[in-house]
Amino acid sequence: MRPWEHALVFLISTIFDLYLFVLTFRLLLAFSRSNYFNPLTQFIIKLTQPIVAPVRRVIPNYKNFETATFLWMLIITAIKITLITLLVLGGISLLFLVTATIAGTIKIILSALFWAILIQAILSWVQQSYSPIYQILDQITAPVLNPIRRIIPPIGGFDFTPLIALIGLQALMILIP
Repeated sequence: MRPWEHALVFLISTIFDLYLFVLTFRLLLAFSRSNYFNPLTQFIIKLTQPIVAPVRRVIPNYKNFETATFLWMLIITAIKITLITLLVLGGISLLFLVTATIAGTIKIILSALFWAILIQAILSWVQQSYSPIYQILDQITAPVLNPIRRIIPPIGGFDFTPLIALIGLQALMILIP
């Protein structure tokens, strides 16, 4: 691959991944029933509402799972994979596209959880007050961290659950092709 192709693949991947992260956080916020009056939540909703709202009218949510957001995540991942594969290989098979789209969507969700837990852990060390960002991260990561906390409580005042969760999420991302 020529240098300009590497740069183009990087730009395509970065632009698509940034918006996929925003969609993923919208999905996680809805799943965890986070506070919709939080400024960070409002920012994420405003960035994603133009594409999610029309689809939501046709495809309703299932309990606290935003199906329209998840559908857009699949579509955007498929477009990203198609563009990169056509650029690199010149062609793409439907079976590869379907499996890579599903794997890519799962990986972006796991990656978003990974970064949310990591940022929350760092904020817990340096931040003394309970900020809106920490509150949202706490709500997003609670479904992952709380089951681990029930098994392994804090030891000597130190909570090792974020470390265990980060290792587990990283292992899952490695297992996904």
